[in-house]
Amino acid sequence: MGADNFSGLKVLVAEDSPPMRLVIKTYLGKLGISPQFAENGQEALRMLNEESFDLAFVDVHMPEKDGREVVKKIRKQGLKLPIIAVTTADDPDLLQSCIDSGYNSVLPKPIVKEDVFRLVEKFS
Repeated sequence: MGADNFSGLKVLVAEDSPPMRLVIKTYLGKLGISPQFAENGQEALRMLNEESFDLAFVDVHMPEKDGREVVKKIRKQGLKLPIIAVTTADDPDLLQSCIDSGYNSVLPKPIVKEDVFRLVEKFS
């Protein structure tokens, strides 16, 4: 998978944990992607409304506004970009609520580089 295939993608990562942001940034960087970051749900919602992104990774549990609330709101506004839920993904009810909220897929924690690559390739 060549890095230049994805270098033009505009990606938002909404994640409140600095170590998780670093992991995702590192893996996306290997694909030539320099993501923008939101540290809470309110900031993610604002950025998604103000800018045009190709793909978003949105943590399910964030301060100020839960990831599912963010996704529901932007889906109601008609935004169609692919949104990936970032979560521990060990609860089937939680996973179902993510899909019901409008997420397109799930990136399980702990984050594995190949999962990030696969999701970027699938949704770009």
